Amino acid sequence: MSYRILLLVYRKPGTTPEEFKAHYEGIHVPLERALAGEYYPLSHTRRYIDRAPGRADNGETERNAQYPASIIMGTQADFDFDAISELTFEDQAAFQSFFDFMTQPENAAKLAADEELFLDRSKMPIAIVGDYIETKKTDTWARG
Repeated sequence: MSYRILLLVYRKPGTTPEEFKAHYEGIHVPLERALAGEYYPLSHTRRYIDRAPGRADNGETERNAQYPASIIMGTQADFDFDAISELTFEDQAAFQSFFDFMTQPENAAKLAADEELFLDRSKMPIAIVGDYIETKKTDTWARG
């Protein structure tokens, strides 16, 4: 059974959503892959909150006043984070190997130096994903 972790990632103040995404995709993920090598997760999925300047801002968040999120329900303050990242590993042991390797002083220093350029490192909650259930349009099931 796969092992997944979920991160809520916040951009550094003064960084635009476009700059944040460009750095994450063009510099940070390649750096992670190069450092981790064989320990890299099976997948690293990034989902970005849709933001654009000029949308109506109701003053609910100072952090994203210039780049409000496109929300359907909730408030702007609920969506102060900029991306949801999910890392999938073969199992918990594979995650632990990745974690141990990436937290070695030399690797951790390289990651931290890069993160300082585009992430708000004071905010990055990380959790283990429990059950993972996906329902697709093409799935069939019995109706009761």
